[in-house]
Amino acid sequence: MSDYDARGLLAAVAAELADIRKGVEAAAELTSELLRHAPAEQRLAYLTRTQAFDVLSQRVDALAGLAGALAADQPMDTALAALPLAEMAERLCEASMRGSPLTSDAPARPAASGELILFD
Repeated sequence: MSDYDARGLLAAVAAELADIRKGVEAAAELTSELLRHAPAEQRLAYLTRTQAFDVLSQRVDALAGLAGALAADQPMDTALAALPLAEMAERLCEASMRGSPLTSDAPARPAASGELILFD
């Protein structure tokens, strides 16, 4: 039996991420205020770059939602499928499959022996 509370940890991670999102939003607001004082010919370029804050907020929201769903004991497949950002969902699905047992319909992989197998 483990000595840690994984659900409690995930809930705390979700709360931390929500707090981080508030910080990202505050930084975005400050940047927008400062952008108003930029020379007109540079505003468009700066505005495009500041849209990165929106992407960061979306990513943090998605991770907070995932951590919260897992903390609520939602199945990992369901929680990953609910991620609103497809690229993130794909990366995290891939990461979650590393080291997991093979399903019965998946082809068996040869055991690691230190030898490179090019063709099976």
